[in-house]
Amino acid sequence: MNSAPKIESNDLSIEQMYKDFYVVPDYQREYVWTESDVQLFAEDIYDEFYGPSGELLSDREYFIGSIVVCRNSQGAFDLIDGQQRMTTIYLFLCAIRDVLARLGGKDLRTLGNMIFDYHMVDGDEMTDYRLQLQYEDSHDILERIAERGDTDATLSTPTKSMTAITDAYATLEQFLSEQFAGDPDGLRKFFGAFTQRVKLIRIQTPNLAHALKVFETVNDRGVGLTAMDLLKNLLFMRTSPQAYPKLKDLWKELNGHLEACNEKPLRFLRYFVMASYPDFRTKTHKPVREDELYEWLSDHASVIGLSANPLDFARTLVAAADAYRDFAQKHAPNGGPIGYLDNIQRLSGKARQHFILMLAARHLPTDALNELARHVECLFFVFIATRTQTKNFEWMFGDWSADLRQAKTLTDIQTFVAKYIRPQIASRARDFEYAMMELTANRIQKYRMKYILAKFAQHVDQLAWQDARNTRDLANYLDPKLEIEHILPQKPDAALRQAFDKPDEYDEWVPKLGNLTLLEKGLNAAGSNSTFATKCGAYKQSTLVLTRAIATDQGFGKNDSLTRALRSLSGHDSTEGTTQADDFTVWNSEAISHRQTTLAKLAKQIWMVDLPEQKAVSASEPDTANNDAVL
Repeated sequence: MNSAPKIESNDLSIEQMYKDFYVVPDYQREYVWTESDVQLFAEDIYDEFYGPSGELLSDREYFIGSIVVCRNSQGAFDLIDGQQRMTTIYLFLCAIRDVLARLGGKDLRTLGNMIFDYHMVDGDEMTDYRLQLQYEDSHDILERIAERGDTDATLSTPTKSMTAITDAYATLEQFLSEQFAGDPDGLRKFFGAFTQRVKLIRIQTPNLAHALKVFETVNDRGVGLTAMDLLKNLLFMRTSPQAYPKLKDLWKELNGHLEACNEKPLRFLRYFVMASYPDFRTKTHKPVREDELYEWLSDHASVIGLSANPLDFARTLVAAADAYRDFAQKHAPNGGPIGYLDNIQRLSGKARQHFILMLAARHLPTDALNELARHVECLFFVFIATRTQTKNFEWMFGDWSADLRQAKTLTDIQTFVAKYIRPQIASRARDFEYAMMELTANRIQKYRMKYILAKFAQHVDQLAWQDARNTRDLANYLDPKLEIEHILPQKPDAALRQAFDKPDEYDEWVPKLGNLTLLEKGLNAAGSNSTFATKCGAYKQSTLVLTRAIATDQGFGKNDSLTRALRSLSGHDSTEGTTQADDFTVWNSEAISHRQTTLAKLAKQIWMVDLPEQKAVSASEPDTANNDAVL
C-alpha cells in the first residue's frame, strides 16, 4: 500500500479561498508588486466582467493562477508561492470595504469575514486576520490597512515593503473610486463577481519540503522568479525548520551587502560561481549564464556543499558578498585601500569582470590584492588602448581563478601575474606603442583621455616628489579642478593658426596626445586661447610637473628626483649627465611629435608594457583581438 504523502489541488473562488487563514512566513521575499502591476491586475478583472456599455456580464469567470501552501501547526496555511497575488487580493477586499463605506453603502458581513474572523487555536476562540505577513520589513502595515488604521504613522520610516503595500492599496482604492463613483450598489455587485467568479488553484502539500519542490515550477504573476529566489528556496529545502531563523538572517545579510554596493544579485552570484568552482562551464563549454545558474547550482549541490551543509554554503555566500562589497568600495576585506580598483572603475565604469579574480583571491593579504589589482588595471588599459575586445575576459578570469584560490602570498600573486597577465600584455606591446603614438582626443572618450593624462601626471610627480607629496591616489589627478588643456589652442584666431608651421593641418595636430596636458581650472581659464609664450606663464605655476615641464628651461645638472622626472619628459635617459632639455620656444608640429613620442615611451613604463617579454600567449588563452564585444 502506497503511504506517500499526497498533494491536493483545488479550484477555488476567492470567497472559498478566504474562508481559511494564511500566513506569509518570515523567510519569504517581501511584497514587490509595483503600482502598474496592481493597476493591471484590477483592470484585467474589471474588463473580464464588464461589457462595452459598462454592463456586468453574468457568464464570465477569470482564472488568476495558482498558489502553493502547506498547513502549519496553528492550522493556518503557510503561503509558499503566490503571496504577491494573495496580498493584492486581500488589499482589494480592504479597498472595496473602505470605498463602499465612503459611498454610504451598507457593510457586508461576508466581506468583513474575509478580512478577519474567529477561529480556534489550542482550544481558545481568537479573532485573526485572514492574511498575516511575518517577514520583518512589513511591520504592521497590512494590519493597519485591515483595521482602517492610520498608515502615515507607520510610514514615518517606511521600508520598501511597507511603501509597496501602501501604494498598492492606494491604487486599488483609486481604481474603485473611479469605476463606481456614487454607485454603492454597483460596487456591491462587483464584490460579488470578484469573490465568486475569480478563481485560483490552491495546491496543498503535506509539508514544507513538498511545497518548496512544487514552488520551483511555479512563477508569480508580474514578478518572475530569478535564480536568487530559487537558490533561496533550494537552501530552505535543504535546511531543517529549526535553522530557518539563522538562514533568514544570513539571506538578509547577503542582500544587505549587495544593496550597499548597488550590485545586481545575479551578476554577483554568477561571478561567485566562476571565482569559486572549477566546473563553472555548461555543456556548451561556455561560462554559466544567469538563466542557467539555478540549474547549475542544483546539479552541483552535492559538490559545492549545498546539500550536506546548506547553512555553511549560505555563510560562504554571505562572506563572498561581503568581500564583493569591499572590492566595489575599493578596499580589501580587512579594510586596507586598493586604489587600483578605483582606477579600473575610472577607466571603465561598467567593468565588473575583474571582480571574478578579486573574489577568487579574497583570502589574500592586502599587499597581494593590491599587486593583483595593479596588473589587472594594466591589462584592462592595454586591451582598451589597442582596441582589443574584452568579450572573453569572463571565461579567462574564471579559468585563471583556479590558481588564485591556491595562492597564499604576494610571491604567489607575482607568479600568477607572470603566468597569465604578462603574456597577454607582452603580446600586444608593439600594438600598444603604435596606439599611443597615434592617440588623439577624438579617438577615445573624454573621461578615458583624462584618465590617461592623470596617470602620466601621477607617474611624473611620483618620480619628482617620491613620498613627499600625496601622489598615490589617482583621484587627486582626476579632480574636476584639473582640466584637459590643449597647448595648441582649440579655437585659435587667424594669426595663431597662420603662425603654426603647418597651418593647413592645424586641426589635425590639436587633439594629439602630445598636445594635451592637465592644468588647474583657474590657470586654464587665464591662458585660454593665448599664444604659447603666454601659456607658458600659466604652465610654470601649475603644481603638476607634467605641465610645468612644458615651459621649463631647467638643465639636468643634478641627479635628483626632480631632474630625473624632467628627463623622463624630455626623452633623455636618466643616466645622462648634464644634457640640456629640448627648448621649444615655439610650439609647432616638431614639438608635439617629440612630446607624443616621449609620452608613448613613458606609457610603456606606467602600464608595465616594457617589462621583459614573456612567452607568447598559450593555446589555452587565445588572442581575443577579433571578438565582437567591447567594454
